[in-house]
Amino acid sequence: LEGLWLAVIPVGIIAGGLVFHAAVAPPDNRALGAASQADTLFTAAFLLGPFTETVTGFGVGTVFAIGLIRGAGVAGLPAALIGLLPQIIIPWGGLGPGTAVGAALAGVPPQALAARTAWQAGAMLLLLLPAFWHWCRLGGHPVAPHQRARQTLWVLATAALVVGLHHVAPWEVCGLLATGLALSARLLHAHPPRDAAACRRAAIAAFPYALLAGVLLASRLWRHPPALQPFAHLPALPANHAVVALWLVALALLARHHAAAIPALLAGAARRGRKPAVALLMFVLLSRVLSNAGIPQALALAISAGFGAAAPYAGPLLAGFAGFFAGTNVGANSAMMPLQAALGRVAGLGPTVLPAVQNGTPFLLLSPQLTSIAAALVGDGITSARIWRQGWPVALAALIVAMAAIALG
Repeated sequence: LEGLWLAVIPVGIIAGGLVFHAAVAPPDNRALGAASQADTLFTAAFLLGPFTETVTGFGVGTVFAIGLIRGAGVAGLPAALIGLLPQIIIPWGGLGPGTAVGAALAGVPPQALAARTAWQAGAMLLLLLPAFWHWCRLGGHPVAPHQRARQTLWVLATAALVVGLHHVAPWEVCGLLATGLALSARLLHAHPPRDAAACRRAAIAAFPYALLAGVLLASRLWRHPPALQPFAHLPALPANHAVVALWLVALALLARHHAAAIPALLAGAARRGRKPAVALLMFVLLSRVLSNAGIPQALALAISAGFGAAAPYAGPLLAGFAGFFAGTNVGANSAMMPLQAALGRVAGLGPTVLPAVQNGTPFLLLSPQLTSIAAALVGDGITSARIWRQGWPVALAALIVAMAAIALG
């Protein structure tokens, strides 16, 4: 029963995100208007893809990014590698169900966990820029020095927004706001509306996302909403929670469609969400069984006894294994977060240090699930194995950032 309750939020957000996606037309790639193919690739990997991922999750950011990347004339292995970069923002993907579950299992406030994760995500964005430039060169679109300088500034601005917004906004919406603001500025800079009609088209395209962000922010003004909390030691579900706001906006947008089309749209969203929902539920149930049996605590004591002061540095490897095999932030956190939290307590670290390492693991980018999606989208005989052989900078950057996060404490 505890596992079922913990699964309500992630499953609800996944389902709501799919309904939102069904109700909103995909962005028009022609509106990106980048000055060069290299800039188009950058926008797809670091702005449009991450923004789409924060709204819907479910790997949709990679789907949109690869569509734009192929439209820019890049195919094969470089397209797959660049298309996976939006998943760096996965702790906020689909409004962050994985972060919510991870915080509950670690026993820390989700705002604090997300704020700590934001520093790691910002560092990853910067560290993977050289890999992105290398993959662009392999794809036939080398990035000139002046373009690299410009792109670095855009990444710095995005990273600063991701970190800074956690001090003033609810964590669920910080990824959406950071990537949305950066993307809007990038598009206005590259392709400003020339007349009233263009402004109107831009406003119509942005309306669903602006509405969602506005409702999410406005809901937090409700100070003491009623809440469901069947278990006193587990998080409540208040009426102003992100999952409630997402469903309200998704259903409102869906109502704009012709009445005869709505059942088919809902049925399509239900079909796409059925297997992921069952998988996430099973991961959460497994986590509760392991945690209630005391297994994470026992493993944490064993690791600490075996490695002494170096025990916390096993955290990034544990996070990497979980992220690689689970393929989702909810699944990885459900499987490994209790152990990471217990290991951090045994080592005397801050309560969010190892949970943030677990929550932000970029090894998810190389999971068989996501690489299979990328390989299928680009075609050309690309396989997950080929992506892994060229995607090693992701694993290296992940280990560097995680180890540094532990060392800094």
